[in-house]
Amino acid sequence: MSFPFLLPGGRLVGTVRIPGSKSLTNRALVAAALAPGTSVIRGPLASDDTATLAAALRRLGASIDEGEDAWRVTGPLRPPEGEVVLDVGPAGTPARFLAALAAALPGRTVLDGSPRMRERPMGPLVEALRDLGAPITCLGREGHLPLRIDGGRLRGGEVTIRADVSSQFVSALLLVAPLVRGGLEVKLSGPLVSPAYVTLTREVIAVFAPGGTPRPSAYDVPGDDSAACFPIAGAVVSGGEVRLRGLVRESAQPDAVFRSWAESAGGQLSWRDGDLVVRGPSAGVRPVDADVDPAPDAALPLAALVAFSTGVSRLGGTSRLGEKESDRRAAALELLAACGAAGAAAGDVVTIDGPAGRPRPASFRARDDHRVAMAAGVLALRLPAGSTLDDPGCVSKSWPGFWDAWRQLLAAAPPSS
Repeated sequence: MSFPFLLPGGRLVGTVRIPGSKSLTNRALVAAALAPGTSVIRGPLASDDTATLAAALRRLGASIDEGEDAWRVTGPLRPPEGEVVLDVGPAGTPARFLAALAAALPGRTVLDGSPRMRERPMGPLVEALRDLGAPITCLGREGHLPLRIDGGRLRGGEVTIRADVSSQFVSALLLVAPLVRGGLEVKLSGPLVSPAYVTLTREVIAVFAPGGTPRPSAYDVPGDDSAACFPIAGAVVSGGEVRLRGLVRESAQPDAVFRSWAESAGGQLSWRDGDLVVRGPSAGVRPVDADVDPAPDAALPLAALVAFSTGVSRLGGTSRLGEKESDRRAAALELLAACGAAGAAAGDVVTIDGPAGRPRPASFRARDDHRVAMAAGVLALRLPAGSTLDDPGCVSKSWPGFWDAWRQLLAAAPPSS
């Protein structure tokens, strides 16, 4: 791709298959690797994040055969002798899951990541694993990567963990519980953020470790509701019509709430032959009030969706957005300002008003964050020609084929009359 990348504008029309859920692919990879024998994961997401986790699991002794439509995962994990160094780059979910795995498995592991990943919190999980007997040394700042973990010493029983920072900490403990003699009883301190992700974890564990005993299984990965937010938003913003394949109608994924937000904004959503069909409004986008804390990955596409609305939108629960792959609250305000929309943060709330004057082409900055880049793609649909993005390739973290799919939807639109 040339840099800067010229973002296309226009109406989204046509059919797109939503890639498999990143969250569920990662959870299924870990659960399958713990089981003795070969499991089959059908419809997984092939992306930077899942590739990072798969590579680390191979280093820890799993065999993973990545076919075009299904992956075969053979366990159990058998870490090699000597110290294993695992670098997760910017991948947050693999970092949390691998920290718990390294503590449960015998051997020494050094777990590290990108400069941004070194800034993201690991403290509550480190404290819980230490309480269970794991010797963990923070090689830099306390409660952050890099970590040196001496594994195989976890004891079973009750453990309390802060639940108000990231649900991934809770999921990490639940995933490794079958490896711990006597199991784990995870108690929560404080309100659990994004509880739906823990529900997803329990659903995967029920497939691969019913009753707490790992066993090889087959698992079908549903479409990713986080990824689906962007074509949904794009269809509503551009007054288009898209048909999304691969989603589950009664989805437990937290970002499925975006469907109701899109309807509040004026979109028409319906199901036809198992596909979700989204039509944009004819009378303009309406403002939306929403609490994004339970579904933080949907916050950026929501900001892009309401950027050209006919009134003021209010997004509550934005404080945790600063701890994602980038500071996503700051990123949202930057995206809005770049295209002439008005955004402001006060406390936990971001307010968004439409452009003050005529929309203008924008030079967007992705901040090395896939969801920022995709949100820029949504905004560019409504802007005059000439908007650019500095790093389109970062979408490979969750949807490597995003721009190809985007272009196909734009190419299918009939010329404006």
